[in-house]
Amino acid sequence: MDQEVEYVARALYEAEDDALLWDAEPEVLKEEFRRYARIAIAMISPQESQRRKNEVPYAA
Repeated sequence: MDQEVEYVARALYEAEDDALLWDAEPEVLKEEFRRYARIAIAMISPQESQRRKNEVPYAA
């Protein structure tokens, strides 16, 4: 999960117009984007679970 949070945090950061290099940013800024990433992941997870419940299994 930590790696997933890091990937989402980087993606959110890089979507900013004035984004520089993630590795060069201070840890306090990275933590802010990690918090945003955790929130985004938490919001997506229930939707994904519901979508999977509604899927019809593929039968060949």
